[in-house]
Amino acid sequence: LVERTNLKMVAPSKFVESTLSLINCMSEHVDIIEEAFRRSYDPSKLRAFYPHLPSQTLKVEHNPLMLKAADIADLLQIQGLEVVVTIDGEVEGLLLPSDTPPVYGGMTADNTNPSLHLNVIMSGLFWFVSILSFLGWDWLKYAGLFSVVFGLPPVAIKAFRTMRRREFDANCMMVIAALGALLLGEFDEAASVAFLFSVSEYLETKASARARKALASIVSIRPEHANVIHPKTGDIIVSPADKVPVGSLLSVRTGDKIAADGIVTEGESSVDESSLTGEAIPVAKKEGDTVVGGSINIGDTRLVVKTTCSVDDSAVSRLVRLVEEAQTNRSPTEKMVDSFARLYTPIVVFMAFIMVTVPWFISAELGREWCLRGLIIIVIACPCALTISTPVTYAAGLAATAQKGIIVKGGANLEALGSVEKV
Repeated sequence: LVERTNLKMVAPSKFVESTLSLINCMSEHVDIIEEAFRRSYDPSKLRAFYPHLPSQTLKVEHNPLMLKAADIADLLQIQGLEVVVTIDGEVEGLLLPSDTPPVYGGMTADNTNPSLHLNVIMSGLFWFVSILSFLGWDWLKYAGLFSVVFGLPPVAIKAFRTMRRREFDANCMMVIAALGALLLGEFDEAASVAFLFSVSEYLETKASARARKALASIVSIRPEHANVIHPKTGDIIVSPADKVPVGSLLSVRTGDKIAADGIVTEGESSVDESSLTGEAIPVAKKEGDTVVGGSINIGDTRLVVKTTCSVDDSAVSRLVRLVEEAQTNRSPTEKMVDSFARLYTPIVVFMAFIMVTVPWFISAELGREWCLRGLIIIVIACPCALTISTPVTYAAGLAATAQKGIIVKGGANLEALGSVEKV
């Protein structure tokens, strides 16, 4: 029997889940749907949406007092999509168990790609103007001051935070180089440091965002709630997935995720297991067959599934845990790069300090020349390329392999795969 006390512990929210059938929906239509929703609705009306192309369905979590399922269908039809409401959550009473918006698929989630900030663009424009001083217009070099004003502050803030921790990193080196170039009157050089490093910061942010997005797509396959069949009345109760006890009967209709591993007790349909196995071909399921949590019913028939384990012990949860643990399993290369940077950076700064100070005791001309060389050493010897690219590369690689159904237990094992010559 279902432990009803577990199901009653979570109060229902004002949101319901409705299912829309998308006819001839293609991958490019997903962006159209997302743009239309974000432009037309706020999270108080529509808090989440989950398009699923194999089943041609769209799950929406909406507030029926403010937004009807039919209104959502009308909006998508205006966008040129063929949409039919197959399950109206308001009519069927499919109240979701929590007012907390989902982490993935939510309207408040940041699904956009990082874009160049205005300060980086302005820094680049003034940097370009400053280098035109080499054509004979010497006064243009002062445009480099504005390039530094726009490009350096974000780097300087990071450098200040690092130095407060009594550490020294690439941001500190870039700030020293830029300020030193300004003191020497090399405004175009200072502009080059400020602009190019701010661009590298943007590229780092973009690469990190792609890695996070890939990991988020893995975590999102874990169901957040389940349609539990009441053992006495047969009514459908929408319960948080982690509250579903072993032995519960789940109603899995077209487009629904199977909340936990179990056995089909009623119905015959096709299930999409590609998010777990990477295999795109649907798997036929009938009474007595086993199903895994995270897979999706893409057939036309409802399945009734009896859970054989809790959600936390299901295959999809184990998959997510492996991916999350793999992110923290650092490779020898990552450890070596960190150790190298901790030793290398102070040595470079010390050498540059000697170069920019000692020659001044010999002559001002020699001091100026070696001061410029010391600043150049700080810029070209900065280990930022190693310290930034290495962890981002491993994070992106682990998430990319997981998306294809291959779980690599950390950067160390991913690095070991690089030496494999024959399988």
